[in-house]
Amino acid sequence: MTFISGLYELLYYLLQAYNLAIVIYAIMSWVPRARYSRFGQLISRLVEPLFNLIDRFIPSFGGISISPIIALGLVYLLQRGLTVIFFGLF
Repeated sequence: MTFISGLYELLYYLLQAYNLAIVIYAIMSWVPRARYSRFGQLISRLVEPLFNLIDRFIPSFGGISISPIIALGLVYLLQRGLTVIFFGLF
């Protein structure tokens, strides 16, 4: 494994972990008081900055935030961009 492919894999898996954190955060919103646990607070500190940025440009609809969906799409685009930057492939 070369340095470039190792760096690519590290960044790719970090983005995958962030995707998982977004999904966990969304599921925790359905469970009462789940976000107040230590784990919930950790996940909140990881994903809420991105959600707040998205909410500035796209408000919630009828009290339902679509920030997690948009965040998942952005992380996917970042992963695809990494592939293009590192390997020039689609």
